[in-house]
Amino acid sequence: MSPVQKVIGQDLYNKLSDAAELTKTEPFVRVVAHYDGDGTSAAIIMLKTLMRLKKRVHLTYIKSLLGEDFRNVVLEYPDSLTIVVDAGSDQAQYVPELEKLIILDHHFYKASPSKAMNINARDFGIDGTREACGSTMAMIFSLVCSERNSDLIPYFVSGMIADKQDLGGISGLNKLLLDEYSNLFSNERSISLEGETLLDSLVYSTDPFFNGITGKPDGAKKVLDDCHLGYDQSPTSMNEDQKRMLEKKLAAHLISQKCGLEAIKYLESDMLRFKDMDFTSKELSSIIDGNARVGKNSVAVQYFLGDSALKGEMLAAWRTYKTKLIDYVYRTVKEIGSMSHLQYFYSPESEMAGKISDLLMLYLADQSKPIIGFNVGDKNTKLSGRGTIKLVKKGLNLSTVLKSACDQVGGSGGGHDVAAGGVIPKGKEKEFVELVNRILKEQGKPDSGS
Repeated sequence: MSPVQKVIGQDLYNKLSDAAELTKTEPFVRVVAHYDGDGTSAAIIMLKTLMRLKKRVHLTYIKSLLGEDFRNVVLEYPDSLTIVVDAGSDQAQYVPELEKLIILDHHFYKASPSKAMNINARDFGIDGTREACGSTMAMIFSLVCSERNSDLIPYFVSGMIADKQDLGGISGLNKLLLDEYSNLFSNERSISLEGETLLDSLVYSTDPFFNGITGKPDGAKKVLDDCHLGYDQSPTSMNEDQKRMLEKKLAAHLISQKCGLEAIKYLESDMLRFKDMDFTSKELSSIIDGNARVGKNSVAVQYFLGDSALKGEMLAAWRTYKTKLIDYVYRTVKEIGSMSHLQYFYSPESEMAGKISDLLMLYLADQSKPIIGFNVGDKNTKLSGRGTIKLVKKGLNLSTVLKSACDQVGGSGGGHDVAAGGVIPKGKEKEFVELVNRILKEQGKPDSGS
C-alpha cells in the first residue's frame, strides 16, 4: 500500500486512480483553476504533475462560477481533457454532456446529472471547510499519479493557508498528509510574521491585522521600541525572550481591538520550512495569494515552475497587493453597514472583497454577526461573505444562507459554512441584504446584542 493510499483510504484512492489513468492517456490537458490563492496553488501542483507526465498543458483561471460563464470557459476545448481544481462540483450541472472532465473540489454542492468525473472531498466524509482545500485535492491526485510528486507539498500547504484551513490548528486530511510527509519540512511554532525585517513584518502584516500598526510605520516602530527590538532585525534572529515579549505586546493589541479568541490564536502559527525553498509556508502562501489578487497569477506560477527571472516582479506584485489591501481595509472599516443580524460593505475590487471580508471579520468588525462584501459591476454584483468558527458552532452556515438569498434575487451562490460567495443582478443589493438578514434571524443566529 502506497503512503497516499494509506492516508486517503481505498475508495478515494480508486476514484483518483481512475482520474490519473484517464489523464495519462491524453496528450493535451487543460487545467481550469479558481483564481484565488488556493486555486493558484492547486494550479501549480497540477501543472508540475502534468509536465512530469510529459503532457502539453494550458492553464485558465476562472473568476465567475455562474452557469453560463463556467460553461463557456470549460467548452473552449470540448474535445480535450479538462481538469477543474478548487471549483466545479456545483457547476458540473452546466456541462452535463461533457465526459472528458475531471473535477477536484471541496465545496458544498448539489448533486446533478453529469458525465464528469466529479471528485469532491465531502463525498468521502472529509470536511471541505477545514480538513481539505482545492490544493489538498490537487496534491492527493498528484501523489496518486506518482509518489515522486511529494516534493510538491509546499504548494498544498500554501493553498491550505490561503483557504484559512490552518486557523485553529491543522486537522483532518490536511494533517494526515503533513504527518505522512513530515520528512520534507521542518516545523517551528512562531509568531505569524512574514518579511525580511521586523519593521516590514509589522507594517505589512495583514494576518493578523494590527489596527494602528499594520500600514503605519510609526505605530510599528513604537511597538519595536517598547520591546527593545531593532527595525532592521530579522524575525528569525529573535531569541525566545524577545519572541515572548513581542507576542505578548501584539496579543494585548489584538485584545484592545476586541478581537475574538479565533483571531488571537492566529497570532502564533506553525511555520514550515521546506527543502530547497526560500520562503516559509506563510510567506509562500501570502506571495501566491497576493499575486492572484492583483491579477498576476501567471507570474507566480511561472516563477514556481522554474523561471527565476520573475522573482522581482512576483515580489513587487505581492507588495502592491499588501499596500492596496491595507488601504482598502482602513477605508472600508469606516463604511460598514449594520443590520440586526448582518454587516455589509462595498469593495472597490472584486478580487479583494473576500480578503477584506476575512480581515474585517477576524480583526476589526463586530464579531457577533457575519459580514458580506459587495463589488458592483456593469451588470452583476459579486459578493463575498465571512463568519467565524464560533458563529458556525452556533449554527451559522453561510453557504446555505447565501445560496438561498442569491437564488431568490436571480443570482447564484454557495461555498463553505464559514465563508461563501455569489453573484446577484446589479441593483439587487438592498433586497439581498434584507433577505440574508431575515434568513439569519429566522435561523436564530446571534444578533449584535448576543
